[in-house]
Amino acid sequence: SILSANYIYTEGKRLEAMSFRLLDIIVAKKGDVQLSEVSASEIFVYLKEMFTDENRGMQFHYQYDNGIILAEVNLIKTVLVNLVDNACKASEEGGRIEISGQALENGYRFAVRDYGIGIPEEELHKITKAFYMVDKSRARSKNGAGLGLALCKEILQLHGSVLEIESEPGKGTCIGFTLPNQGKEEADEANRKYRE
Repeated sequence: SILSANYIYTEGKRLEAMSFRLLDIIVAKKGDVQLSEVSASEIFVYLKEMFTDENRGMQFHYQYDNGIILAEVNLIKTVLVNLVDNACKASEEGGRIEISGQALENGYRFAVRDYGIGIPEEELHKITKAFYMVDKSRARSKNGAGLGLALCKEILQLHGSVLEIESEPGKGTCIGFTLPNQGKEEADEANRKYRE
C-alpha cells in the first residue's frame, strides 16, 4: 500500500541521516549534541508506531507521564528503539514488554522491561561493549549486529546520562536511563569531558 511505502521511505531516510550522525559522534568524536526541548509523548507516539503487537508478535504496554525532555531527539529515539528491539530479541513470541516514562524532579526517566532470557550477572558489565552478544546463536538468528548497547551508552554519555541495567536470568531485564533537566552548560561540560 502507498501508506507502507511512504513509511518505509521516510523511515529509511531517517535511518540514513541517523547513521551519518552516529558516525560523526563516534568516529569524529564530534560530541556536540543539538539539545532541544521536546515533549515526552512525541517520543512515545513514535515508538507506538514502530512497535505494534501485530508487526512484532509481542504484547507492548506503554505507560508514561507527560513532560518536557531536553535532548537531541533522534538520538534518544535511536537509544529507545535499540532497547525495545533487544527486549523483543530476548523474549518468547507473544512476550510482554513494558515501555515506561516517568517525570522526576531532576529529569525524565525512560525504561524498557522484558520478561525474557535475562542476562547472567558475570556478563552484565560486558554488554555495553561493541559487538558483544549475550547469546550468540540466538542473537544472530534474529539479525543482531551487536552494536546496540555500545551506541546507546555513547549517546547517553553525550546527554549526561547512563544506562541502568537490572537483570535476572530466566526472569527478564529492565534497562533504563534518566535524561537530566540540564541547562546547556552541563551538556557542554559533559561533551567536553567526552572529547578529552
